[in-house]
Amino acid sequence: MQIRLTTPDDVPAITALLNHEIEHNTAHFGTQPELESTILGQLESAGDRFPWYTALDDNGTFLGYAKSGPWSLRGGYDWTAEITIYLTQAARGQGIGKALYTRLLDTLRAQRFQIIVAGVAEPNPASVALHTAIGMTRTGYNETMGYKHGSWIDVGYYQMILGDLSNPPPPVLSIQDAIGSM
Repeated sequence: MQIRLTTPDDVPAITALLNHEIEHNTAHFGTQPELESTILGQLESAGDRFPWYTALDDNGTFLGYAKSGPWSLRGGYDWTAEITIYLTQAARGQGIGKALYTRLLDTLRAQRFQIIVAGVAEPNPASVALHTAIGMTRTGYNETMGYKHGSWIDVGYYQMILGDLSNPPPPVLSIQDAIGSM
């Protein structure tokens, strides 16, 4: 398996995966198909601040991706990143999600992010298990946050502290600088 930074060439596979999730599942709250141009725009806007990683099998087949993004655009949240992951059906239950998240978290740590958050549509035992396996703790739970496929969906909120919060250094803005320091 290969895990590497996401490139624009991955956008068609990511879009297909997201559209499958939108159509068939509740982990993604979208109700309309995503456009490749929208996903490309999100990747480009992540820039060199918020890493995205893609997993491929040994034959180069897309297995899934994990991304980070801002929790909020207000300056006080500069040390906080939100993470998200989606895996193909064939990739689930094989440790690929944990490997993707581990690479993503290593980069975020090197960038000096201090707090990582994630929202999990529940019930979703596999996603809850993944988020807790990487060291996240449930810090909140909201009932009936979204409605999709004829059901109300709850959302659990998970958090992980990556560093010493007593005197946090300013975050590094460059993914490449962070990877170079790892």
